[in-house]
Amino acid sequence: MYSNHETYYERWLTASLQEACRDHQIIVLTGARQVGKSTLLAHAEPFRRWRSHTMDDFDVLDQATRAPEALWAGTDRVVLDEVQKAPKLLQAVKIAVDRNPGKYRFVLSGSANLLLMKQVSESLAGRAVYLIR
Repeated sequence: MYSNHETYYERWLTASLQEACRDHQIIVLTGARQVGKSTLLAHAEPFRRWRSHTMDDFDVLDQATRAPEALWAGTDRVVLDEVQKAPKLLQAVKIAVDRNPGKYRFVLSGSANLLLMKQVSESLAGRAVYLIR
């Protein structure tokens, strides 16, 4: 169901997403375009309070390419939206999690299944839980 900024309807996936957040440092949320992934993350607790970046923003996409760790500098909770546009970002997320066990929490969202993308060499196997919206 469509939600505008005045009225947000909780998604059926919210509880699963919140539970996954407690148990995993990386959550990958994928699904078809326009199904409400970004809206869910912008409104649901605790994600609405996390730092959020979208690769739809050309400056953010450029930053993700040049120095991705700057996207989460000064915070430990980050939502990265449309990550299929910056496949090399996944390697930086993996490094951040591996070097800092338990410190960071990431939600990576996008409309492409990262496991099926040819240009993605990093699946985050053993580090991420995958949810489909």
